[in-house]
Amino acid sequence: MEESLDIKSKPRRLILIATDGSETANEAADFGIEIVGCTGAKIYAVYVIDTTPYRSVSLDKIWSRETLDEFERVGHEATSYVEKIGKAAGLEVETRVLRGHPAEKILSFSEDNNIDMIIVGSLGKGGYERVLLGSVSEKIVRHAKIPVLVVRERHKSEKKLIQA
Repeated sequence: MEESLDIKSKPRRLILIATDGSETANEAADFGIEIVGCTGAKIYAVYVIDTTPYRSVSLDKIWSRETLDEFERVGHEATSYVEKIGKAAGLEVETRVLRGHPAEKILSFSEDNNIDMIIVGSLGKGGYERVLLGSVSEKIVRHAKIPVLVVRERHKSEKKLIQA
C-alpha cells in the first residue's frame, strides 16, 4: 500500500533572508528565492542597522535624526530588493529593519518567529570587521539552531565571463 504525499498537510515554511544590500546579499536572495520559490514559503527580509560600536551610549547622542533616517532608508532599500524578487516568484514577503548586533538580531528574530531556515551571503559590506571580529554569516552558522544556507559570492572572473 503506497502512501501519497499530501503537500497541503505540511506546515508552511518560514524563511529568513538576511541582507545588507551588498551584491553578495542580493545574490544570496536570488539563489534563496530560486530554491524556495516553488514551496510556497513565507519570506522575511531582514536588515539590521549595526549599533554594536555604540552599545554603551544612546544612539540619539551619537547620531542625528537625519543619520538614523538614512540608515533606515538604506535598510528599506535593501529589503525591498528581496521583497520584489520574492513577490515576483509568488511568495509572501515581509520586510523588517532592526537595530543592534546583526548576527544576534538575526538569530533572535529567527527564534522569536519560528523561522525554519536562514539564508545569508558569505560576504557583506563588512571588509575589515570580518578579519577582526568574524563575519556575520560565520556567527549565524555557529549559533543558529536551524539550517543556514550561506551563498558564496560568485568569483569576479566568473561574473565577467557571464556578462561577456
